[in-house]
Amino acid sequence: MNPKEYSRTSLNFDVIEMRKLEKIDDLIPFKDLFILYFFTIFIVFLGIYLTLEISWLLYPLVIFFIAGRQGAFLQLIHEASHNLINQNYKVNNFFGSWLTSLIVGVNFEGYTSGHKSHHSLVSTPEEPQADSEKYVVVNFKDPKIYLLFLKDLLGITALKIFLDYGNNKSDKKFNSKANFISYKKILFLFKLSIVQLLILVLFKFNIFHYILFWLYSAMGPHMFLMRIRGIAEHGLSKQMSYIVTRPAEGIYFTRSFLTKVNTYKYSKILNVIEKLLIGSFYVHYHHEHHLNSRIPYYNLKKFHKIIKNEIINRVAVPIYEKGYFSAALKTVLVPENELTHKFY
Repeated sequence: MNPKEYSRTSLNFDVIEMRKLEKIDDLIPFKDLFILYFFTIFIVFLGIYLTLEISWLLYPLVIFFIAGRQGAFLQLIHEASHNLINQNYKVNNFFGSWLTSLIVGVNFEGYTSGHKSHHSLVSTPEEPQADSEKYVVVNFKDPKIYLLFLKDLLGITALKIFLDYGNNKSDKKFNSKANFISYKKILFLFKLSIVQLLILVLFKFNIFHYILFWLYSAMGPHMFLMRIRGIAEHGLSKQMSYIVTRPAEGIYFTRSFLTKVNTYKYSKILNVIEKLLIGSFYVHYHHEHHLNSRIPYYNLKKFHKIIKNEIINRVAVPIYEKGYFSAALKTVLVPENELTHKFY
């Protein structure tokens, strides 16, 4: 199949069944959020206990798993940006801002604006830098990727994205007055301060633990894991030296992971670890999500079952990979003439 013509309409499957999967359940996201709150608090306090009572050598392990839970919050923010949390618009946005994004320091309005552009311009040169930067380098033989990982772990990448999200382009388009932009920034920082103060209360005002286990987890390891995720999900075209010029091609080269189509040798253990670190809330069905972004996360697995055989038969690249880390580390360099033969 020609990547330039790829879309869900080019696939042969039951459209009526797909439409049923677009129905939103107003309760499931709140149930999952409650579990995420509980599990995150449990990991934080267990981590503090273990590092104090056993060894400081456990710090990296604890911090990375907390970063994984922060990534799970980001996935729920992502769902809210697609209006898939609740049929009530105000409830959806309250969930996406106060209950999730402010917890991990994300500007929900900025994220929503940027993410819509990500879907409409995926993997093309016009894609927002906040997304394309995650897989700007995909070859682990290139020293530049390790400099990017270092920036991630030092919090430099997070700071840059934070400042970008704080400047919502849609606000500038409709109101160029500097005081309006300043008001939006101040309001966001005020809301962020309130939520972060509540989190600090949970840490019993222990500034060291708050900075190490929450702020640093979000600004360092979380960004490192998001780069691995970005390379895995959208780095395939660059790994194959294919230049994407249209969004349809970007969708074509978007990968899914942790499915029964292709598994690790010790899949049960490794799948759990990767889901805890990166792939929470069915985000690993990422190809399916880009085919139809109106399907809520809890129905993506069902959508996958409907279309997987058709995708396998029509898509000539390895869409279903074992996992995030195996996909990110994969080097697939195909000569241009082979690409032409394969796609045309």
